[in-house]
Amino acid sequence: MRTKMSFSLLVLIVLAMMVAGCGAQQAAPTAKVEAIPVEEPTAKVEATTATEPTAEAEATTVEEPAAAEGGGWTMYSPDMLGGGTVLEDARPAGPLPEGCAVPEVKDKYLIGMSQANRAEPWREAMDSQIEAAAQEYPNFEVIFQDAAQDNADQVSDVENLLTQGIDLLIISPNEAAPLNEIVKEAWDSCVPVIVLDRNLVDPNYSMFIGADNVAIGQAAGQYAAKWCAENGREPCEIAEIRGLEGAPPAKDRGDGFRTGLQDEGLDPEQAIIFSQNADWLRERAVPAAAAAFQAFPDVDVLYGHNDPMAEGAYIAASDAGVNVADILFIGIDALPTPDGGIMSVLEGRLGVTFVYPTGGRQAIEWANLILTQHVNPPLWVVLPFDTVSPDKAQEVCNTFNCPGAQ
Repeated sequence: MRTKMSFSLLVLIVLAMMVAGCGAQQAAPTAKVEAIPVEEPTAKVEATTATEPTAEAEATTVEEPAAAEGGGWTMYSPDMLGGGTVLEDARPAGPLPEGCAVPEVKDKYLIGMSQANRAEPWREAMDSQIEAAAQEYPNFEVIFQDAAQDNADQVSDVENLLTQGIDLLIISPNEAAPLNEIVKEAWDSCVPVIVLDRNLVDPNYSMFIGADNVAIGQAAGQYAAKWCAENGREPCEIAEIRGLEGAPPAKDRGDGFRTGLQDEGLDPEQAIIFSQNADWLRERAVPAAAAAFQAFPDVDVLYGHNDPMAEGAYIAASDAGVNVADILFIGIDALPTPDGGIMSVLEGRLGVTFVYPTGGRQAIEWANLILTQHVNPPLWVVLPFDTVSPDKAQEVCNTFNCPGAQ
């Protein structure tokens, strides 16, 4: 009996030990299962999310602007400048506002030309040069509008041209501020705009072409001061007949002239004893200059902001019985026409004038490059000028084939 009980007790002890061993074996797999989700999968997910997509995003950011740059435009080359110099370079994105496509390639192009005042001989010459240059491009048709020196009329002229569906606008503004908004409206509608001679308040256009009025005025001031010094005119008394008030060339030619006087040691506040506007017109310059000679009969220099006004002053001096041989008459424009400044110097009425290019031919050449070749032009091109003094007048006349050419 005792033997049976001892054997039974031994069996129970062995069974208990076997059960304990099985529990230990079940715990080990549990530890291994916990380690797998915490370590390996988490590390793999973080590497995929943080590294790979970020590298792809950076590559996309770098490449997209480079592909979009230029928008189909080709940058101008120096040989296209035709003797002009670049004052402000081209916009990197092109000569039209953001979102505008390059001009459509067509068999015919309609160009609108809005002129400030064709009654001025220089502006008539501009229109003539535009017309002549356009004839070299059979695919160009130019519509001319004349604002007759009226800002509101010029705004209406541009609106009319836009209604006609022009492909490009050329404009020589009557004044800067009043034409600023309508030019912006044209440009914002994806019409290329070339501004000639008179700049606007804001550069909402494709390009500006013009001579440097400040530099021309400065050259005139230097010439006047040297002439007074060489001819013993002390003090040197100067009368000024100005252009249209509010027009940038009038301000620039006046400011430049004063700088030129200072360059040669004259105080403009003392030297300029008379200054009055005549709006670029000969007929308005005659009474203005007559008032100057009546108030100051000993005027040494008469500076007209253009040749017609200087010629008007010459007429006024002659009518007043003033000895015109004792006065230096200065003009600007030097048109190669029978009544232009070059002939006036050759014939002894003007003492000096300065070639002020109209930019008409250059405007058509740039229009062709912009419309047909999608060239991105400089924002501001400055055209060269020249001095037409008595010793150079014949040479300049020959160059421009004026009536006195030899």
